Amino acid sequence: MKMLSPCKQLALCITLISMPIGAIDNPHFYRATNFIPQFYEPRLAKPWLASFDVMLGFGSTHKARNGKGDKVPLLDIYGLYNMRVLGVNVPGKDLTNPADIALEQLAQLPANDGFAMLEYHGKFSLIEANFSFTQNIVCGFFVQAHLPVRRISVTDTTFTDLSPGPGSNFPNITTPAWQNFLAEFPAILQKYGVSTAPFHHTGIGDLSVLAGWTNNYEDTLEIDFFDTTLRAGVLFPTGNKINQHIAFDIASGYNGCFGFPITFDAAVGWYEWFTLGLHLGGMPFLGRRADIRMFTDCLQSGMIKLAHGEAHIDPGAIWEANIYMEADHVVCGLSLLAGYNFANKNRDVIDPCDTILFDPTIVNDDPQFLGWKMHTINLRGEWDFASYECPWYPHVAVFYNFIIGGKRIFNTNMAGFEIGIDFMSEF
Repeated sequence: MKMLSPCKQLALCITLISMPIGAIDNPHFYRATNFIPQFYEPRLAKPWLASFDVMLGFGSTHKARNGKGDKVPLLDIYGLYNMRVLGVNVPGKDLTNPADIALEQLAQLPANDGFAMLEYHGKFSLIEANFSFTQNIVCGFFVQAHLPVRRISVTDTTFTDLSPGPGSNFPNITTPAWQNFLAEFPAILQKYGVSTAPFHHTGIGDLSVLAGWTNNYEDTLEIDFFDTTLRAGVLFPTGNKINQHIAFDIASGYNGCFGFPITFDAAVGWYEWFTLGLHLGGMPFLGRRADIRMFTDCLQSGMIKLAHGEAHIDPGAIWEANIYMEADHVVCGLSLLAGYNFANKNRDVIDPCDTILFDPTIVNDDPQFLGWKMHTINLRGEWDFASYECPWYPHVAVFYNFIIGGKRIFNTNMAGFEIGIDFMSEF
């Protein structure tokens, strides 16, 4: 391999530091958090080492965890749907329109235990591919790129009426105003541009262009090595944003926001086979202005909202911690890893442009903006076929990520496989 002069090495390092540096589109509320070694383990510091990896995962669920951490039907993630107040303070009503008449008549009725409450069911499915490329330079510096591609589906969307049965205290399931509302419900959703129909969409997530510095310390007799890696950067919002006309839609990335993270990875090895590692990261986001659905009454709940308007969105930061143990190349190139990941997204702050129509207090009490927490166990087995004679041979892996707790998340466990190759670039 041809080595660069010290002056050229220094110039490369300065260029690298001045480049845009970035994060990875990984923690999301809708599936177990992936353990992606290229971004969670310290990087090997060999000059000009390049790596290309592809990870493919699959998962589906009918369940979510609500704000108390309890398992509930998938689309009750933010609570039951209080249809009695669905139209309260919603602008644009026409009281000669049967749909709006149904909304008004229902709102006039008193509350009763479970009356006009809907429980929404559905199935969430995800196919996700993660493409990663890493290129070492010199002096321990490297650059990375990451792009996920996702097929997101929400199907089998149905609801259950939780209203008290016939003969119960007024109002109940037989109350004419409630039955009229149910008959007009499709027309109400159509008038206000909301769809609760199943959907599928495929698209890229958010592109990450990463840079970092790594150090492999082996000058010790008591341990095998102590490796550390630092990353910081920018996440580019290349993914699809939420479609405000689809009640249950999910963005393919972070919904149009730039991210600016910093991460730290460390690993220590003993006995020539055992590794203990740590990953820590935080990613704040830039705010943006958008047209979004918002509540217009403090008793509204669920994911169906009729009113929408311009607002400034200040997204909450994502924080992540991961600890793992790995039996490295224990037999025939096989490595086994088990880890625990905690991911947390802080609440969003919504600043409506029209504060007369949208009360900021009511808007920001919406559970959909309160953030989420997730606890994940990562299990992974990897076979490395590379050798000193054939260093370009690939490594393949299988994984299973399962959720053990959390709040305001879909309970989607993920399974899949990965293939990657390492090779040395020459300049």
